[in-house]
Amino acid sequence: MIKAPYLITLADKEVVMKPRTGKIGVLVVSLCLACAFLAWGQPAEAVPMVLKVSHQFAAGDVRDLMGRVFGDMVTKKTNGEIKFRYYPAKSLFKPKEQWDAMRNGALDMSVFPLDYASGKVPQFSITLMPCSVSTIKEGLSWRNKPIGKKIEALMEENGVKNLVWAWFDGGIGSKVRQIRVPADVKGTKMRAAGKKFEYMMQKAGASITSMPSSETYHALSTGVLDTMLTSSASFVSYRLYEVLKYINVPRDFSIWYMSENLCISMKTWNKLTPAQQKVFLETAEWMHENWIYQNFKTLVDKLIEAYTKAGVNIHYMTEAEFNAWLEFAKQTAWKDYAENVKGGQEFLDLAVEAMK
Repeated sequence: MIKAPYLITLADKEVVMKPRTGKIGVLVVSLCLACAFLAWGQPAEAVPMVLKVSHQFAAGDVRDLMGRVFGDMVTKKTNGEIKFRYYPAKSLFKPKEQWDAMRNGALDMSVFPLDYASGKVPQFSITLMPCSVSTIKEGLSWRNKPIGKKIEALMEENGVKNLVWAWFDGGIGSKVRQIRVPADVKGTKMRAAGKKFEYMMQKAGASITSMPSSETYHALSTGVLDTMLTSSASFVSYRLYEVLKYINVPRDFSIWYMSENLCISMKTWNKLTPAQQKVFLETAEWMHENWIYQNFKTLVDKLIEAYTKAGVNIHYMTEAEFNAWLEFAKQTAWKDYAENVKGGQEFLDLAVEAMK
């Protein structure tokens, strides 16, 4: 058995050796030193930056796909410098916790309904304001209009950067009756989705229970709720057709549009190099131009198909019904927002201007 002729310790590229005698020992030392210096000469393989993407929606939901399509494109464009790990179905953070998690840097990115942060930033209620947006395409136009720029600036002031605008239409489902106009709400146990919708529906006579859409199936099943509003996408991905008997579908008119955007922590954003930031912005622009609307406009068709198959009673809101809701919204939710939120009237005026 040949003993090692030297004890070799590598630290800060120094070699500490304790000699042992013999020709074989000298040969072994020479080989060891040659290998060590060759290793030092090789560049270390770059370790990719891995970003955590969290949201409340089911895997395979269009919002989950939105995050994955964005991430795959960024990974490709950065040659693997940046990779993404996805946490759907609130598996990392609870829905409303994601805002603070992004602000403090514990979470890198989220597909996040902005109104969920309206308890901390009340102005965000404009992104889920009854009757303030009339189509998905109109909502998506906010990114190039003063209302969208003002919201994005407010987000950055609060530690989160907007990347991709995503607007969803929504309807009203119930176990007790078809909800057509404000008077139909009286006596229901409702999840209204959003502080201003809650205010309006409470004024219409509903009993309000707040919860994220991911919890509504159980609440409807157990009787905590009997009526609810949510997006076309959530009505399908959470299989609410299994527990609802009636639905007012947003095919022609809808009082409910919500912004659920792809966002990034400012702490994470500031860690990116200028070249990486450019890739993120270019990818966001591609998503806006080529992916978002094309994949969102069919959601209501999927809703109609699923609820027809399940035998749910379907109603399509009429223009007269929409106008009844609009007048009621102005008297309740709009008035409350203008009077009690700093800058509320300005945000409302900008939202109305974006409708033209």
